[in-house]
Amino acid sequence: MTRRAPAPWLFALLNVPHAVVTGGVSGTLLSFLLRQQGVAPHAIANQRALLLLPGSLFFLWSPLTDFLLRRKTWLVLSSAASSVTVMLALESRSYASKSAVTLLWTSSCLILLGSAAMGGLVSLLMRPEQKTRVGCFLQAGNLAGVAFSGGGLLLLAAHVSKAMLGLAAGALAFVPVLPALSFDEANVAKRGTSLAEEIVGMGQEFKKTFLRLSALPAVLLLVSPLGSGGAIGILSSIAKDYGVSGNQVAWTNGLVGGVLTFAGAVAMALLPANFDIRMAYALTGLLNAGVLGVFCFGTPRPWMYIVGSALFLFTVGACWAMYSALVLKIVGAPGRSGCGRYAMAVSLANLPAAYMAAVDGWGAKWFGPKGLPGMDMVVSGVASLAFLAWFHWERVSGFKTELGLVDDLADGAAALKP
Repeated sequence: MTRRAPAPWLFALLNVPHAVVTGGVSGTLLSFLLRQQGVAPHAIANQRALLLLPGSLFFLWSPLTDFLLRRKTWLVLSSAASSVTVMLALESRSYASKSAVTLLWTSSCLILLGSAAMGGLVSLLMRPEQKTRVGCFLQAGNLAGVAFSGGGLLLLAAHVSKAMLGLAAGALAFVPVLPALSFDEANVAKRGTSLAEEIVGMGQEFKKTFLRLSALPAVLLLVSPLGSGGAIGILSSIAKDYGVSGNQVAWTNGLVGGVLTFAGAVAMALLPANFDIRMAYALTGLLNAGVLGVFCFGTPRPWMYIVGSALFLFTVGACWAMYSALVLKIVGAPGRSGCGRYAMAVSLANLPAAYMAAVDGWGAKWFGPKGLPGMDMVVSGVASLAFLAWFHWERVSGFKTELGLVDDLADGAAALKP
């Protein structure tokens, strides 16, 4: 905390490789290309859900980033390895093949090591009052990165070979993290702890951070379906049913969509510092569910897809900014394993994106193209209303809510000693 802190907006740039690998490539790009290869929408949704699963499991391998190397080194190395794996996957003959899916799964696992390292960097280098703004910029980079990379690569795919497409994706998955090498991070301290001891320590921190009655509403909010954005990577699979061309998808879900998601996330950074993150999250989630109704009215038309996608992407940006800020608030002080605890919180928060992608796929299978956005609208809307009712009850009953383990770094380190 005494070292020179980087500018908060830099974390938007550092989060771009994660967006490219987990969203731009395995979401927007492949959802459209798989449909062109004759894969059914529900099968695309199932593959998407599978590739999102590492985001809910990476707390299992994230302890590596808390020792051995500096966190910025972990960030750069994991991005480099992930970019190579993405390049190999995009040269596959069929993107639904076992080899392609395995390579994409591996790439996601590697890039998530970098995400854990970046969470540790935020805990170590940024002041507590900066974390909400950093959280918003993280999601601005993530969502804008998904949209711009997905749309840009989709436009490129029509004009270049698979090798060139893979090279472009690999560059996007690596180059943006290079500024992290300039961060003022100290060398790794030799604490004399083994991996097993580190995992035990993480279990203690998990209990102190998450398993408190007063923290339960916020933790449940993280794993709830509202504002999950589960449909963000598979909306392009129903574009054909709305009469939307590949170029229109590339612009709507890509370049223009990138501006909208970035704007939605940055808008949340303008809220006052003392606002209730949970209430803002629930209200934004309700709005996100409501705009999906655009897809469900009348005969499917291109304008329905374009308008609905635009509103959906803006509100997803706002929701994900709130989720990122909520994660940082719940984690609180960095303690002795900031990367691992951040990874555990993000793993919980990533569950809705994975299971809602599958739920939306069921909607498409059971009710047709409109079922995909319709299922997301109903499930997310009900969850939002339930949390708003809960928060109202809290105010009436006087239930005390606590976010974060502790706010002070030194107190946090002491509280987490075994």
